[in-house]
Amino acid sequence: MNMIGKCGDNCEHCPRYMATQNGGKNKLEKVKALWVRLGLRDPDFPAEDLACHGCMPENKCAHTELRACVRAKDFENCGLCQEYPCRLISIAFDKSEKLKSHAKRICTKEEVEILHKAFFSKKEYFDRIHRKNRKKS
Repeated sequence: MNMIGKCGDNCEHCPRYMATQNGGKNKLEKVKALWVRLGLRDPDFPAEDLACHGCMPENKCAHTELRACVRAKDFENCGLCQEYPCRLISIAFDKSEKLKSHAKRICTKEEVEILHKAFFSKKEYFDRIHRKNRKKS
């Protein structure tokens, strides 16, 4: 089962989510090191602030406008929206592609594989959800 977030991230494979659910501070420190290497966080950022419990309003999100849109339309995620793909999800796809390109240069093969499952497969996840949802209509 895939836990696809509002923005298309797969929580089941997300290092932040997994460290929060299964590892606590030590695993969050490892995620912090990766996030710092990727340029997603400042080295002085407290690892505890990376804790994630899924798509919740209090969580910091890289796609706040997109998340707000999905919430306003009362969908689980963008793939269920009739307007998919829209400008907001296209921005998220572009952002993911840039991060993917950067990660391939600085991460290990294993890290890239984890990041791919967690963040870089948004379009594939949503295309599949959207097709399945249209068939039901």
